[in-house]
Order: sequence, then C-alpha cells, then structure tokens
Amino acid sequence: MSEEPRVVDVIGLRCPIPVHQTRIALNDLPSGGVLHLLGDDPESLHDIPALLERLGLPPAEISEREIGWLYVITNSAQ
Repeated sequence: MSEEPRVVDVIGLRCPIPVHQTRIALNDLPSGGVLHLLGDDPESLHDIPALLERLGLPPAEISEREIGWLYVITNSAQ
C-alpha cells in the first residue's frame, strides 16, 4: 500500500528557504517515500538538484506548472 506523497509548498519563498524546507521534509520522509515540492524560485532549478546529488538521492522529476515548478522527489536513501 503506497502512501500519499508529502507536499511542501514553498511558492513565494526565496533561497535558501526552499532548500532548507526540502532538507527538513526529506529527514522525516521514510525510505521509498515521495515528496512533492512546489516552488517558483528560479534558483531552485539548480539548488534542489544539487541538494539531492549531495544527499545521494536520484534526480527529481521536474515539471513546469502555471506558477513555478513541481519537483517529484523519491527518498531512496541507500
């Protein structure tokens, strides 16, 4: 039985808050859990993938939304 993704909305927030909120959410996310991050800070298009790489997680699936982007992040911690 899969759980609903955890949603973190950082629309309107600027660096470094989106990265910080993502890190906090990932700390509480079980292995295999999915995080949906909603953001509109263009810097996050670089910062979130860099964070995931530092944490050893797979790249996020990023899709453009009406406002900003949706990052689908899977916690597949090794």
